[in-house]
Amino acid sequence: MAIFKFYQIFRSIKEELGYDMAIKIFPEYLTLPDKMPAQEQAKLGKIVMDRMDELLDRDTIIKIRQKYTCNLTKKQAQEINELKERSQSLDEFCVEYSKLLSPGYVKKDEDLLIVSFGWNKCVCGMFRKLDSYESMSKTWCECCNGHVIKTFNFICGKAVESEIQETVACGGKDCIFKVRI
Repeated sequence: MAIFKFYQIFRSIKEELGYDMAIKIFPEYLTLPDKMPAQEQAKLGKIVMDRMDELLDRDTIIKIRQKYTCNLTKKQAQEINELKERSQSLDEFCVEYSKLLSPGYVKKDEDLLIVSFGWNKCVCGMFRKLDSYESMSKTWCECCNGHVIKTFNFICGKAVESEIQETVACGGKDCIFKVRI
């Protein structure tokens, strides 16, 4: 089987746009080895994201990249549930959750949350082990944005919207998202 993250990208494109378009956007998929050095994976990810940017509209890109995001681990879900039980309000929850995320944070202002991962390093499995790589399109980071949406849907018990403000993979200093609740 191909490298899982690439399988998910190809699968998402195929499910949304069909096999022919998936091959047009990601022709390398058919000949992917089972293993690749991390630096080569990053280069291939950039190539595929650049093709998506060239061939697709933003809404389609977001739908594809947010289709199969990482889930919370059981431990993370348990910690969030415990914080929710102890918190009297979302404001209080955000203060306590920020301690859990440290050095990241969640700042609440009315119906807006600013979420920072705080690592000053990309948390994505594709990049976290690399010391350097070429900046990517924010198309790559829509997967993490989808994870933020999924996480805060769970936290808030309702649908939220999120927008990427800055990401390390795109050349920023932190991964920051603006979440509307």
